[in-house]
Amino acid sequence: MVEKKKYPLRQLVNWYFGNYCSRKCFDNPERLKDHYDKLMNVVKNSPTVSMTHRDFLDLFNEHLSICTLSDSFKRKSIGWTLLTILQETPNYESDKIVVENKRIKLVQGELAPPRRCEICKAANIPR
Repeated sequence: MVEKKKYPLRQLVNWYFGNYCSRKCFDNPERLKDHYDKLMNVVKNSPTVSMTHRDFLDLFNEHLSICTLSDSFKRKSIGWTLLTILQETPNYESDKIVVENKRIKLVQGELAPPRRCEICKAANIPR
C-alpha cells in the first residue's frame, strides 16, 4: 500500500477553506474572515507541521473548535453543482442546515427550491 503524501499545514488550511468553508458559509463573509484568521493562527503556531488531507480533516473535525455549523453539515463535502444550487436557494442560512440520510435540509424542514436565473431559463441552459 502506498503511503499518502503529507502537505504543509498552510496548504491544507487553504485547501480546506476553499473547498469546505467558502462553499458552505458564502452567505456570511464575516464568519469566513473570522474562521480564516483562526485557521491561519493554527498555521502560525505550528509552521513546520505536515500531514495528509485525511489527518487534517480528522484534526479539524475532532479537535479544533473553529466551525460553528452542525456536525453533519460541517463534515459534508460540497461539490460545484451542489454549491450552485445552494447559492440559488432563497433565504439560505448555513447555520440552519443539517444533513439527514445524505440529504441537505433545514433543521426544521426542507430547503426552498432554488430560483433559476431568468437568463438561464430563457436560454434553456440545463441545470
